[in-house]
Parts: sequence; C-alpha cells; structure tokens
Amino acid sequence: MSHSKELFAVLGRVMAVGLFFASGLDKITHYADNLQTMADSGVPAFFLPLVILLEVGGGLAIAFGFLTRFTAIFMAVFSVLAGFLFYQGYSHAHLMVWLKNISCAAGFLMLCLNGGGKWSLDHLIQQRLARH
Repeated sequence: MSHSKELFAVLGRVMAVGLFFASGLDKITHYADNLQTMADSGVPAFFLPLVILLEVGGGLAIAFGFLTRFTAIFMAVFSVLAGFLFYQGYSHAHLMVWLKNISCAAGFLMLCLNGGGKWSLDHLIQQRLARH
C-alpha cells in the first residue's frame, strides 16, 4: 500500500502543475499576446517573466518534488491573484475559471501541508542531509 500512496503523490504533483507548465510554455511562445492580455487587465509587463518562471520553473520543481512546500505556497497565491485579476465581472465562463483557480490553490495548499512525499527530491535531499 505504501508504494500506491507514493505513486499517487507523484501523480498528484504532476497533475497539479500540468496546466501551469503548459500555460507557462504558451506564455513564452505567445509572449506579445500575453503582454497585451496583462496590459488589458492593468498588470505591469515586468510581471510576465516572473509568471513564466513560476509556471514553468515552479511547475517542474513541484513535479520533481523539489522545494515542494515552498513552491506550492507561491503557486497557491498566484492562482488566487490570477483569478481576481483576470476574471473580474460576472459571466458563467469567468465563474468557472475563477473556481478552477481556487481549486488549484486548494491543491497547492494540500501540497504545502503534506510535502512531496517519499518519491521526491525533497525526501532524497533530506535523507542525504540526515546521513551527514
């Protein structure tokens, strides 16, 4: 049963960041379009590289279980902020995307509470440091 729990932890980490990783890559390939979307919402352009770093770099970090708790906090905050910045006003579509962002934040908070699990770089690093 332990192996199932650890496998589910890995799958959960990867699934939690799939959307963000893909979105970060899209922001790289459609940089100008994303700058315009941000400008339309009143978000300064200097945030775009930071968002890309968080989505791609943070996505990879969580997928591999590296600095999982630390990164998950940033991803949770980012999810909530993005929901409020980009999905203002009421429409059914905006409500659904806003709720998706809140659900993602909840998942990241759970990762923050539980960490990356035994099959993570965090655990490997902790084991190595404990030996020295």
